[in-house]
This record gives sequence, structure tokens and C-alpha cells, in this order.
Amino acid sequence: MSTTAPASVEGNDVVALRASTLQWALKRTLLGLVILFVTVAAAATLLYASIDPVEEAASGLSAPASGHPIETGGL
Repeated sequence: MSTTAPASVEGNDVVALRASTLQWALKRTLLGLVILFVTVAAAATLLYASIDPVEEAASGLSAPASGHPIETGGL
């Protein structure tokens, strides 16, 4: 039993592996950053769109409370 490849495989069917180049790494990095940016932007847009302005105003978080002791001058 031989551990070498048969002669028919060693011809035109062999695909030579190429070493990763800097250009390939930069393309993949750029693609990854674009995907990350789009994902974060979409998540931020959806989060912002899910905030109901009417409900936020009704909760009183954006406006100061009118009965606060400092505003009325007494404790």
C-alpha cells in the first residue's frame, strides 16, 4: 500500500493553495467593519423608533416635577 497520490491526481487536477495576502485580509476587515456598522446603525434606528414620544412625555421623565420642594420654596 502506497501513501503517495496516484499519477492521475498529480496532473491538472491539483489545486495549489495560495497564502493569504494583505489585500485579502484588508478586504475581509473592511467587509466586517461595514457589516458591523450597518448592524449597529440598524439596531440604533429600531431602538429609537420604538420609543413612543407621547408615552415618554406622559411619564414625566423629560419635564421637571411641579410639586418639588425646591421649586415651591418650602420643605
